[in-house]
Amino acid sequence: MNKIKSSHRGFTLAEVLVTLAIIAVMAAVLLPALNQQLSKGDAGRTSSDLTNIQSAAQAFVSDVHRYPATLTQLSTAVGTNGLNADGTTTAIPAGLLLKWKGPYLTRDVATTGGGATISTSFSVVSSTNAYLTISVTNVDRNDFANLEATLDEGTASSTSSTLGVIRYSSASSILTFLALPIQ
Repeated sequence: MNKIKSSHRGFTLAEVLVTLAIIAVMAAVLLPALNQQLSKGDAGRTSSDLTNIQSAAQAFVSDVHRYPATLTQLSTAVGTNGLNADGTTTAIPAGLLLKWKGPYLTRDVATTGGGATISTSFSVVSSTNAYLTISVTNVDRNDFANLEATLDEGTASSTSSTLGVIRYSSASSILTFLALPIQ
């Protein structure tokens, strides 16, 4: 009798399961590290946007001799109002309007990576010194810690800040950036 040789090539169930287990373990180890790096990237973009806003506001003040009231004034021809040192809005004289040499910002910076949003309006905060400030909402503690390390060289706790150029409230997830001292 002739025996027919059956030759099945392939993987056994055990080999497939071991391979899937190895892939699952690798994914479990790598995904948290990947998420952490993505979060650092979001904080890096926010940090870059805030320093760009700071530089743009300095150039605006140098040219127009008033503080900007909104981010729009840094990217499109200035309107008729600016901020006074006390935070009130006032008309900018026509002669100063002509000194606008912008745009000082080249792109919309109101939306950052992640869930954070940069306010489109400046405000004035007075304590010991007065500052032109911009707020960033929806900042989680990890992003705050990364921003703190970048902008203030890590001078605060993970839940609040009273030193440097950023202030943070963990209860409301709002970060306030002290862009310029008002003189």
